[in-house]
Amino acid sequence: MKIIKTFFSNDKTRKVEIYQREDMTFGFDELKFGVEEDAWFPCGRYSYAIIDTLENTIQEASTRVSW
Repeated sequence: MKIIKTFFSNDKTRKVEIYQREDMTFGFDELKFGVEEDAWFPCGRYSYAIIDTLENTIQEASTRVSW
């Protein structure tokens, strides 16, 4: 899996990572930064999505992630 694009929320506490899998499909995940853990962790269940193009993945992420 290769991260293609990363988008951050205005306050930089959340991000969306768009990635391409080895089979050339795309997906995305929303992550939140845990201050106490000092790490990023998933906060959405979007990684199950299998999307055909980068453009469609960006569109899907922008409609599902509401920040």
